[in-house]
Amino acid sequence: MTNPVIECLANHRSIRKFRPDRIEPEKLDLILHAAIRAATAGNLQPYALVVVDDPARLEELELRSAPAALFALVDQFRLKRWFELSGAPFYNDQAVNFLVSYWDATIALQNAVVAAESLGLGSVYLGTVLSQNVQETLGAPEYVFPAGLVLLGYPDETPPLRPRLPLEAVVHRNRYRVPTDDEVRAFYREEDGRYEALPEETKAKLREKGVTNRAQQRTIGHYTEAFIRGESEAILAGLRRAGFRLGG
Repeated sequence: MTNPVIECLANHRSIRKFRPDRIEPEKLDLILHAAIRAATAGNLQPYALVVVDDPARLEELELRSAPAALFALVDQFRLKRWFELSGAPFYNDQAVNFLVSYWDATIALQNAVVAAESLGLGSVYLGTVLSQNVQETLGAPEYVFPAGLVLLGYPDETPPLRPRLPLEAVVHRNRYRVPTDDEVRAFYREEDGRYEALPEETKAKLREKGVTNRAQQRTIGHYTEAFIRGESEAILAGLRRAGFRLGG
């Protein structure tokens, strides 16, 4: 049993090559209206969506590969202003407020992605936005922090669907069940096979770095400890810069 919404979700793929055509304003408005209809805690919508579709701004932000970018931001600044104007206290700079805002922002962004894909557009998420200084790049005030970023546009490629883990690898029934070593190996058998399918020349170069399997390719060869540490330090600096008190 299926329907157009499920078909759209099941056929999601990241698009990294876009046609230069600009997104029609009416389509962009539909996408944004779908985004703000997302579920939100207390109906407060503690997030901001920043649309960047000016070519000069996209170039400045090094997002030139797509005709539009959509930033989702944690936004407790707007709530703070409302509270202050209403004589209400503000203490939404703490961990629960940040995490709920982050949750709401990413739910809204995913709504936008589904809406865009239903209209024939393609998208790709860029995770490096989390370490971006949005106070500098977007002129954001205090209590604003990046939650997500997608590029949007008409696809100029049709990549194959990427494999996903089997359902039993990620779905637990009624409580978390710790898998056995053999089960974990089975979950990642297809992923491990992708390393084995690499050209021998590529594997030889990886072996020079100490990489002999797919998991090592992801850590030693790509998401290195230095990269993860650098991104993490930038994220923590961004949280401090925005004024969130995640330590209590």
